[in-house]
Amino acid sequence: MPVAAQPRRRRRDAQRSRRVILDAAEALFAQRGYDAASMGAIASRARVSSALPAYFFADKEGLYRAVLERCFAEREERLEPLADEVVAALGREGGLAGALRHLIDGYLGFLADRPDFVRLIGWEALHGARRLRATPRHSAAVERALRAALAVGSSAPSPRRDPDQLLISLVAMCFFPLEHADTMLSAMGIDAGDATFVQARKEHIIDALMRIIDAG
Repeated sequence: MPVAAQPRRRRRDAQRSRRVILDAAEALFAQRGYDAASMGAIASRARVSSALPAYFFADKEGLYRAVLERCFAEREERLEPLADEVVAALGREGGLAGALRHLIDGYLGFLADRPDFVRLIGWEALHGARRLRATPRHSAAVERALRAALAVGSSAPSPRRDPDQLLISLVAMCFFPLEHADTMLSAMGIDAGDATFVQARKEHIIDALMRIIDAG
């Protein structure tokens, strides 16, 4: 093997090892929570040597923070273009309702695709978000898109159109069915991952937000 190719292969191997460790850690932290997920179990799930997670991330705290940082970075990477699409949709046929559809489709789609992200946020909520304090916790892209949608048309300030309150409501309506898929929804006989339910949920959220905004 040429000498120049060896460092490149080592870099690729290191990147792959780092990725599989993060994937395994994300799954176990989401399933068991921070305290019950051991570095040994993470290494075993990733199929790497027991020393490798500490080599890359120093300790469990460092690995957990890296998992959270990756989750939030991937969320913004996926949702940032969505904010631009929402702004563009405001000027097309469908107006505000069409823009909200872009927003809800994208945000709820991301959450449905990343159930581990939802579970990690749930664990943090139960433990006072101690390890989230240095991490951006809400989506700046979703907030930007919502504020752009609310800016359409002339409307006097109204508590119903308060962007902070609407952001909280939007996130709650998207998060709750996924966070409580195994509690309330399963007791109701609803599969939170069912495509028909997800589509109906999107329509409900859009309708609810439109009613709130129009009433404002």
